[in-house]
Amino acid sequence: MSILLSKEDMITIKDVAERAGVSTATVSYVVNKNKFVSEKLVERVQRAIKELNYLPSALARGLRVGRSMSVGLLMDDISNRFGAEFTRGLEDAACRSKYSVVISDLHKDMVDENRSLDLLLEKQVDGIIYSGYGKLEGRLLKLIDDGLPVVAVDKPLTSGRVPSVLVDHVTASRSALEYLRGLGHTLIAYVAGLPKNPVTRIRVDAFRSFMKSNGLGDGESIVYPGDYSLEHGYKTARQLFQKKSSFTAIYCGDDLIAFGVIAGLKSRGVSVPGDVSVVSFGNDPIAQYFDPSLTTVNYPMSTMGGRAFNLFRALASGGMVSQNTVLLPTELIVRESATQVPH
Repeated sequence: MSILLSKEDMITIKDVAERAGVSTATVSYVVNKNKFVSEKLVERVQRAIKELNYLPSALARGLRVGRSMSVGLLMDDISNRFGAEFTRGLEDAACRSKYSVVISDLHKDMVDENRSLDLLLEKQVDGIIYSGYGKLEGRLLKLIDDGLPVVAVDKPLTSGRVPSVLVDHVTASRSALEYLRGLGHTLIAYVAGLPKNPVTRIRVDAFRSFMKSNGLGDGESIVYPGDYSLEHGYKTARQLFQKKSSFTAIYCGDDLIAFGVIAGLKSRGVSVPGDVSVVSFGNDPIAQYFDPSLTTVNYPMSTMGGRAFNLFRALASGGMVSQNTVLLPTELIVRESATQVPH
């Protein structure tokens, strides 16, 4: 079972306290009626709760003590394929252990990270699984020091202290680029995803490093960032080939971008892979049925969800964790969208 927090749920105990001009402890005392609070303060807290349309019962539940048999997931964007597949794997594993998953979706908004974490903590989740933008590492480390299990997913954090479930995006990117290089492609463009996403930055850096180390230019001007969407791929491909382009291959940040790139190329009369080869990242279920079928890196999203929950459970039970970082393998799935460079 999962609980997706709504906008109304985004009102936290801190919001109530700030509106009333009191401490969060005072709000707790008023709601739980477990300590004397002056009538004047009670009125202020109750007024704030009413003005913010906050349900005291939800607040009381969030302030309870003890195990909740729930784990909190803070995700940058649950609507994309990674978010959906990862959450499915996480929920499947959680359900088998009779846990629920409380989801706080950032909707691509970096500003809400602190508020989203506050909200999950108010729900008294037994641990945090984090796949945000990397802005909360200091707070996550403090939670770990306070004994709350925390697991980071997909996006490596800088300290190395947060237990993580990752794939090696650098090696995975190089495998795709080396495949294109082996086919004779030296003029390769990269249609990348959302720049503020840490994974995007890792893959862009890997692309630039590959191009430089292989004497294929600096890799700077041939990166086209945007977002993880069909539209970005379609528009970028059309712009690149508005006039005759010298690129013989395009590497895409994910399969959705690649589907858009291929459609955009075809709309310009460019053959794939006859004129331009396309390689991607993700292994979407549609990839094998697309025309042409897509060569892409398999990205074990659902497996990551299950492994993240298992790591959380090991931490929550106080057991020994053999690996602080679980690194899952990737594999390039070769299909029809890439071929030898045309002569």
